[in-house]
Amino acid sequence: MEEVAREEVEIDKDLRRKIKKTVKKILESSNLYKITEIKAREEASLKLDLDLSQVPYKVIVKEEVENFLEEAVKLIGNKLAMLPKRIESTSI
Repeated sequence: MEEVAREEVEIDKDLRRKIKKTVKKILESSNLYKITEIKAREEASLKLDLDLSQVPYKVIVKEEVENFLEEAVKLIGNKLAMLPKRIESTSI
């Protein structure tokens, strides 16, 4: 049986930064109830004129989507924490 060597794709820092920035802009302007990682990757592929469906690129997009969502959850949690607490009275 012949082994097939995998090519390691080296992604430079500038391209990695450009992909992340593009994905973040897409997510910021999207309806988060409707956007998916796949849709974000496809839109970023079009904007960058680059096939982001390859494994090393998919990982970058996935990480950026996860980071964006984590930050969104933190922001929402912080805003909820700043809302005044309701004081429920037990007296009738």
